[in-house]
Amino acid sequence: MRTPKWHTTALLLAAATLVPAGCTSEHATTPTPPQAEAAKAATPGFVPPTAEQAYRLQDDCSHRGEAILRDNLIGSALTQVQVSRYNAVTNRCYVRLEVHAKNLDEWEKHDNATYLKDGQTGELLAFITVKPSGGKAFLGFGCDDFGCVADKMAACMSGKECDPE
Repeated sequence: MRTPKWHTTALLLAAATLVPAGCTSEHATTPTPPQAEAAKAATPGFVPPTAEQAYRLQDDCSHRGEAILRDNLIGSALTQVQVSRYNAVTNRCYVRLEVHAKNLDEWEKHDNATYLKDGQTGELLAFITVKPSGGKAFLGFGCDDFGCVADKMAACMSGKECDPE
């Protein structure tokens, strides 16, 4: 018994539709949020963390920020506070450390300084300082003015692109 030619053609077409030719998993994925797209573009080969991983990374970042605060020695007239953030775009932990007068009545007697540190290494990435005389000091991001450093520090802490080098 001989199979009709159209059966053979139909079988070949059915088989061809079952074998993916040149498909990649990119075509089958669901849309990703813009922040995840930015993370992928910012770091080649970087896979954004899952929600559970991001929670653990932020928790680890918080512990690192507390350690930086604990290890930072200041005078008795000053106080300090830290805020730590895991940045999914850069896959880094950033710690903002603020040092200022403990007593608000003495606010104008001491420098008010903000430091940005790498939470993993403890490295100082940038700082801005307002002196009692009104003078300002800054360093970081290759900036040539105070506002530029302040804006870039804020971007790092808010989960946006951050390139301290």
